[in-house]
Amino acid sequence: MIDKELLTKNIKNNEERQWIMKTLSKVESVCKGHIIKYTDFYDPYQIAVCVPTLNQIVEVKYLIAGGYEQAERKVIIIYPEYMQVKKEDFPICAIRVTGKFEKNDLTHRDFLGAILNLGLKREKVGDILVRDGQADMIVSEELCDFIRMNLEKISKYRINIEQITFDALINVQEDFRLVCSTVASLRLDAIIGVGFGESRNAISKLISNDRVKVNFRPINQPSYTIAEGDLISFKGKGRIILDKIGNKTKKDKYQICIKRMI
Repeated sequence: MIDKELLTKNIKNNEERQWIMKTLSKVESVCKGHIIKYTDFYDPYQIAVCVPTLNQIVEVKYLIAGGYEQAERKVIIIYPEYMQVKKEDFPICAIRVTGKFEKNDLTHRDFLGAILNLGLKREKVGDILVRDGQADMIVSEELCDFIRMNLEKISKYRINIEQITFDALINVQEDFRLVCSTVASLRLDAIIGVGFGESRNAISKLISNDRVKVNFRPINQPSYTIAEGDLISFKGKGRIILDKIGNKTKKDKYQICIKRMI
């Protein structure tokens, strides 16, 4: 029997503790029933939080997969240490959505919104890959048929849906616009101000209202320091990456370049 309290005693963040406790409940079921269990789709931050705890439990093993190598959102499958499990055993599936869309008319948000409007939870949906008038979605296997039967439109467009293999997933290279500027500091509010062209005061309020994540971790401190390569998600606005921090100027400002995803 695993000791959940012992395993989580050093976890101070309540949200992180909830994720770990939920995952440990899966571990308990595996140990008691000698069965395979799996989580919902986790983002990279959730996975990074849970994996160190899983590594402490010798009675189980785990695999992590999201349908393709570069997947962002992934499922953790947990199983007894004596079993053999392959990534092909993961309870996820891929579906392709096509329609007579106008080029670049629909975005990731449109496809995700249509799925959630069916009453499904975000954690049941993995990555959504959008390119050239179609989208490939990775979802929980239990919902694959439900989505195929009930999802009829994306925005104003009627659609066709088919199940595909993971090998057939489209290869998406995310487009971005490069924005270069100078900032007095590498504070979160300063970087977002450059990346999204918003005033620093307005941004500070939005950050304090839990609208921003850094590397998928919720951050509500405008003064939080951003490092090169950090991914910033701004709810309702999109994503940016602090791509490069250059030398300081004569006025002691940082030269930076930001990739804004489009």
